Amino acid sequence: MIVFIDGPDGSGKSTLIAHLAPALVAHGRTVTHAPPLWTYLNELSAPEDFAPWVRTTPGIQIAHALLEAKARRIESLITTAGSRRAHGVVLVDRGPKTVICSALAHHKTGMPSPDDPRLRPPSTGQHRARLEQHIRHPGAVEACMSIELRLPDQPGGLDLILTRLSQREELPPSYVRYLKALVAEMATFSYTVLPLLPLDATAGVAVNTEAGLTPVLGRLAAPSDA
Repeated sequence: MIVFIDGPDGSGKSTLIAHLAPALVAHGRTVTHAPPLWTYLNELSAPEDFAPWVRTTPGIQIAHALLEAKARRIESLITTAGSRRAHGVVLVDRGPKTVICSALAHHKTGMPSPDDPRLRPPSTGQHRARLEQHIRHPGAVEACMSIELRLPDQPGGLDLILTRLSQREELPPSYVRYLKALVAEMATFSYTVLPLLPLDATAGVAVNTEAGLTPVLGRLAAPSDA
């Protein structure tokens, strides 16, 4: 089973994964973690390369690179589906929705685009359709779902993640602009092809871990019980 963890920066994706994985293991499930998205970005050789790349690359180029990386990661998940046990779970940090919304946000807030007709601006409708097309492939091989950590209505939600993130590092104005655009995209972007479990990003990690654990276990049990 593939479980995508979605949500904007600072919503608690990594924290949820860190708690959900041992909870699944305690219930007898085998858990693996999908490689991070940066490993599918041809432009990067290490995670610390991401910030300099964003600062020096036009937003539209970042958007296209992210969308191509998303597609490559989904193809990789399809390829490895047969090697997973019936009750195995692969946890994917930054699911397809997050990556698409991040691409759209980078396009809106990044450096101006070069005069290159080959780089067409990404559109929400176009990539919603592309996402649904991509997700149908792994969904035909094994069960998939998305757990999305959602924020309260702005400005409260944005204040929450800015506070969380500022405790770890200084937030430059360009990143805050991107983050505002990302939160807005996440709030409006929707699709229907993947079962979705929305969780409150302001809830405690124990609450969200239990809330995420129950439906994952249920979906894992359903095929063998049929």
